[in-house]
Amino acid sequence: MKIRVALIGCGAVAGVHAAQLTGQPDVELSAVYSYHGDKGSLFAERFRVSVVAASVEEAAAAADAVIICSPSSEHFEQAQTCLHSGRHTLVELPPCKSREEAQELRRAAERHGVLLGCAHTSRYLAPYARIGEVLRSHVLGQIQEISYIRYPQLRARSWTDDALLHHAAHVIDLALDWCGGVVPLACATFPTVSEAQSVSLIGSLPGGKTLTASISYGARLPVSRMAVVGTNHTAETDGFSYLKSDLEALQFSGDESDVYERAIAAQDAAFLDACRGNGSYIPWAETENLISAIEGFRRLAVIRNDISRLDRS
Repeated sequence: MKIRVALIGCGAVAGVHAAQLTGQPDVELSAVYSYHGDKGSLFAERFRVSVVAASVEEAAAAADAVIICSPSSEHFEQAQTCLHSGRHTLVELPPCKSREEAQELRRAAERHGVLLGCAHTSRYLAPYARIGEVLRSHVLGQIQEISYIRYPQLRARSWTDDALLHHAAHVIDLALDWCGGVVPLACATFPTVSEAQSVSLIGSLPGGKTLTASISYGARLPVSRMAVVGTNHTAETDGFSYLKSDLEALQFSGDESDVYERAIAAQDAAFLDACRGNGSYIPWAETENLISAIEGFRRLAVIRNDISRLDRS
């Protein structure tokens, strides 16, 4: 029996989800919702979606599971709507702005007996997945440091992305998955904390090891690099097209778009299998831990900004 899937949003990321789900013998793209009706109609025609919904409620009513890939500021309320409609719900990162909101979504999912998941997509990207494998098998040794830099070239958008809540979340999530914890130590944002377009942070990993990360939306040249220093080996990757290491077995080369699309496909397959009762998906508790860590970094950024204002006065 096919599982009916509705998409909330019809932008670039929604297109990747739809392209990977279209043609799956056990999946029907049953509905799409967009604030822009004309875009929704074009999207539905392109991906053979059955219904162009006039509301999130209508889209959810036509589905068994919903994938929310709309602008970040809409995720929490739209997820609430879908959960209260009794639908399994997968939310793109960031799913919400605070731990309190994350807990509210969890309670709604529990109340209606449905599965709630966040798109922890970086965990499914081939280079990062391979690093995770060698860490869990203790081949890389204990992590001494994770260093991350990402200057993405964002598509034109009608909304403002938050570098701390969105792109910084990916490396924080990987550190939580690989190491089991991150303690925020320092965070600087620009131009504001609430709408950070650049962010630099330092976190403490278990055992006092260090996570450093820098994200900026203002760079004219795209840059993406992570280095993971283990006691036995070191790995470097851009997260998409390459992975290199002094460990000969830890090498990877691929096409960036293909690697990203495969990650989305694997993530969606895992979530939908869990919706069917086959296997499991990343527990929502891990999403709550991620949001809590981001909140910790945000508080440090607020304190830093307050101190800077006092110094200038």
